[in-house]
Amino acid sequence: MVKKNKRLGNENKRSSTFYFFSNIIDYAGLFPPAQLSLEEAIRNYIAYQRDNDAWMLGHFIIPVTRLDELTPYASLFSEKNPLNISAIGQRSLDAESCIDLLTSDMKRIAVFLKKHRKAVNVKVFEMPLPPAVPNRRLLDEISQKTQKYNLQTFCEVTVAFNDKWKQQMLLTLNEIAIHNNNNDSRLGLKLRTGGVTADAFPTPEQVAIVLHGCCERSIPQKFTAGLHHPIRIYREEVKTKMHGFLNVFTAGMLARTRDLDRSTISEILADEDASNFTFTDEGIAWKNMVVSVAELQHLRRNALSSYGSCSFDEPREDLRVLNIIE
Repeated sequence: MVKKNKRLGNENKRSSTFYFFSNIIDYAGLFPPAQLSLEEAIRNYIAYQRDNDAWMLGHFIIPVTRLDELTPYASLFSEKNPLNISAIGQRSLDAESCIDLLTSDMKRIAVFLKKHRKAVNVKVFEMPLPPAVPNRRLLDEISQKTQKYNLQTFCEVTVAFNDKWKQQMLLTLNEIAIHNNNNDSRLGLKLRTGGVTADAFPTPEQVAIVLHGCCERSIPQKFTAGLHHPIRIYREEVKTKMHGFLNVFTAGMLARTRDLDRSTISEILADEDASNFTFTDEGIAWKNMVVSVAELQHLRRNALSSYGSCSFDEPREDLRVLNIIE
């Protein structure tokens, strides 16, 4: 059985549970399957900010093209309690149109930030890459334009999970790594781990390829889609097994601290037994492998950022069922 920490509060903020789940859920209520109206999603986000579980809440995710729609709600936030945004860029078919759309996206962000000053922050930018391996010029443009606004940028590989996926993913990781090694600003990778149909879910072996590849190349990561539940589980609504966010982050952390091979990473990702994941005062363990509290802090800050979820309630309710949080 998963071991439970003390109740989280100001007196116990150094617990492994706190560091593992702190600001881990970026709220994506605008997106499927929830697909709420902006009014519903922003009201939910405000309620979550005031909830006892607010320590688990990350950014509000919204497409750049919809930023202006937030204007009527900006007065609900302040410098003391700002709206922290992760903005999603526009999709493109080639490098040239990608750069043009990126330029447009940055202008939108600049105007939006100027209009609302310190009531809102755009801190993260999620950049869909064209369906081809990016060249150095494209990555340099993405880095330079987003760095101007101090955006933490994650690039998403937008190729289907077909026979070309592995090659394109690894080649893309190589290009990002070369860019990061030659520039002060580091680009990260955003991995889509599911969707609303079975074919949108990568296999544990495919996710392991990305975790291992990013580990080898020291590329920061974030995740999105299909991570509503802590532990891998079959779900009838998508007629396949959904990845667990506890599996994904634990596998990523152990990959970066224990030099695991892809096979072992895949085994952690495929594990459906919650009792193999244990939180103690020392850290998080999968079976007999432990990630210390100090390593947790470092990895969440520098390597494994967060994940987007259209639900904030499902993840925390499942964590309570497992007695991980109270």
